[in-house]
Amino acid sequence: MNKSLRFFWMMVLLVVLILSTACTLRASTPPAPTQEQGVLFPTPTSVANAVQTQTAQAQPQIATATPQVEAPTPVPQQAEQPQPTAQAPQPQPIPTLERPSTYTLQKGEWPICIARRYDLDLNALFSLNGLNMNSRPAVGTVLKIPSSGNWNEAAYGPRALRKHTDYKVAAGDTVYTIACYFGDVSPEAILAANGLNSPNDVKPGMTLKIP
Repeated sequence: MNKSLRFFWMMVLLVVLILSTACTLRASTPPAPTQEQGVLFPTPTSVANAVQTQTAQAQPQIATATPQVEAPTPVPQQAEQPQPTAQAPQPQPIPTLERPSTYTLQKGEWPICIARRYDLDLNALFSLNGLNMNSRPAVGTVLKIPSSGNWNEAAYGPRALRKHTDYKVAAGDTVYTIACYFGDVSPEAILAANGLNSPNDVKPGMTLKIP
């Protein structure tokens, strides 16, 4: 009986001790913060300071450098050089028209043209070269020139086909065709009268003097 009673009071004492210990621990431990207590709201002062800091950082740093103005370098004025004017071809002495022993036909020439130019007997020219009025020898044909006889004006008309005046060169003209156009003038005489050195110097649009 005494043992049972003793055991009972020991159990009661143990329960009281456990309960008192639990109450002491709960009173000394602070409560865990709730979801609302964990949110930190900024104060007006901290907001103002943050705005000032960010505004200062966002403003560009403008350097107040003084611009350097360079004085313009004077450009020396160069005197204009007179442009040389093209010299007009100077007429040259007209060569004496001499009867050659042979003549090479150029483009646009034919035997009757050569007979007029060198005051030849046309029939003698034809006979010497095996030609007639219907012959059309090719360019480059070498004609034999008779040493005697003259142009027969009664049979073929005057040697000069037209008056010697200025002539404006047209497309397709050469100094040889122009000489044949006038009849009794040589290509060499036309070139010399106009200060030209070569048949290639005759260009369309030029005005040539016919000596």
